[in-house]
Amino acid sequence: MIGRARIALLVALLVGLVITATEFPLGQLMRGRAEVTEAGQQLKRLQAENRALAAEVRSLHQSGTVARIAHQDYGLVDRGQVSVVVLPSARAARDAGAGSGAGPLSSTGVPKSDLVPSDAIVSPSPGAGPRRKTAGFWERVLQRLEFWRALP
Repeated sequence: MIGRARIALLVALLVGLVITATEFPLGQLMRGRAEVTEAGQQLKRLQAENRALAAEVRSLHQSGTVARIAHQDYGLVDRGQVSVVVLPSARAARDAGAGSGAGPLSSTGVPKSDLVPSDAIVSPSPGAGPRRKTAGFWERVLQRLEFWRALP
């Protein structure tokens, strides 16, 4: 009788284990735990990115940062300043591009007629071009008001 009771208890435990294993969503719990861990890592990354963006916003409220970005990225200068871009001389461009056959500005969209080598700026040859007389005050005023001529 005790042997049968043990067998019945063992069968009941086995049936209980099978029911628990088939009905209990163990796989879903494991997947859910992995998703929670991944979401926690993503949250940490996003919080770090948010802190970095907040610091960038704070720095953009400073006029020095805005001026630096405007100068470096867009080539803007303050009033009274002149922006000058110094290009290599024609000889240096030929020497640099000797192996590849292309100069340093070959990949830019700047037309060749707009490029002036730096040696021509530093030591212009005599007769390189006509010297322009600086415009007087009234000439500058009239030049600025030329748009009135275009109006009907």
